[in-house]
Amino acid sequence: MKQDFRWIGLLVLVALVGCGGDPAQEEAVAEEMVDHATDVVETVVVDPAVLQMQADCAAAADAMAVRQTEASLYDRLGGRDAIFTVVTDVVARHRVNEPIMHLMEGVDDARLISQVTDFLSQASGGDVEYHGMNMVDAHAHMNLTDEHFLAAGGDVQAAMEAAGVGADEIQEMMCMFASLHGDVVRG
Repeated sequence: MKQDFRWIGLLVLVALVGCGGDPAQEEAVAEEMVDHATDVVETVVVDPAVLQMQADCAAAADAMAVRQTEASLYDRLGGRDAIFTVVTDVVARHRVNEPIMHLMEGVDDARLISQVTDFLSQASGGDVEYHGMNMVDAHAHMNLTDEHFLAAGGDVQAAMEAAGVGADEIQEMMCMFASLHGDVVRG
């Protein structure tokens, strides 16, 4: 869906007319600016399921913060080994999940599992250092859409449930996942 930039053209036209130039030329410049802006800028439409996930996380933020003061998510998940087990399952699920399996072509599973385990271990409060790329750069070449994001999130949740992770910890991990949406989704 294209964004409507006619109002910008009107503002430019008003500004140009106020400068005492040729009205016909000013209108042509304004129209060209509007056409260009309309061609290059598109409205970002986020899937309602992503918006709901983000809203649920915002609503649960206080409860999650209280849990974090009692024990880190890292500790409640069982540490690096438990995170490694879940991540290994997530990667296996990604390989057979139709919307995202093509993104796994040529991926070194062992390296990916190690990197994601370190990232999640650090992000969840563990004394582990992540030395990989930032999420924007790591995902930029993938042209991920909300469909991909939701499919990957479904794999994360399913792997955590299969590992017997508690509902509170799943919620916190999924909210951590949801917080990355703006960094990884580009399409």
